[in-house]
Amino acid sequence: MLKNGAETARVEETIERIGRSCGAHSVYSFVTPTGIFISVTADEGHLTRMYRIGEGLQTDLTKVARINSVSRQFESGKITVQQVWEQLLAIEKAEPEYPNWLRQIAAALSGGVFTLLFQGGMGDFLPGAFCAALSNYLMEVFDRRMPRFLAVFFAALAGTSLAMLTVSAGIGKNFYQISLGALIPLVPGLAITNAVRDLMANDLLSGVARSAEAMLTAFAIAVAVALVFALKIGGLLQ
Repeated sequence: MLKNGAETARVEETIERIGRSCGAHSVYSFVTPTGIFISVTADEGHLTRMYRIGEGLQTDLTKVARINSVSRQFESGKITVQQVWEQLLAIEKAEPEYPNWLRQIAAALSGGVFTLLFQGGMGDFLPGAFCAALSNYLMEVFDRRMPRFLAVFFAALAGTSLAMLTVSAGIGKNFYQISLGALIPLVPGLAITNAVRDLMANDLLSGVARSAEAMLTAFAIAVAVALVFALKIGGLLQ
């Protein structure tokens, strides 16, 4: 669940529900964005386990919802432990619910629409949509190979550079509106939402960590845009 964008409070609740349903006398869990600590007291004795969350981070709320559903079914006695394990393995191996081409189209439409919402002209819709699709595609590609903030930086740099080139070529008219549309898919909305949710649940460590992640992502976007402006002023990008 953590690998796919769930907030820490939801993960802790799921762990405790499954533990109690397995017959444990007590279940205590401490979850951070990068690790899970579990302490269980059962008939066999007291067990403690730590699991580190490292590779494979992504955003797939469909998987979070499916895991949530599995935990509820197990708690109500509708499925067995073996079935839970099999379903979890199937969920982990499952491909994203929405194919890559559909995600890029959605990113393009959101970028184009936000270009209009930021008072861009109708002639800016297609450039904004294309730049947003490029930013989203590059972020997904780079996200598998480098830390998230670096992936966002290079994606924002490419999207903003393309926005400036389209305006220079006369394809679009308003650079600011087109560039804002290009950056919309990169905005760390989920990280901010989870940070607020964790802080409201009094999970200060996770809340501050996710807030720092969101701020670092926003900083990467700002640096990329500033770099494009610097290249433009220096005459290297026309």
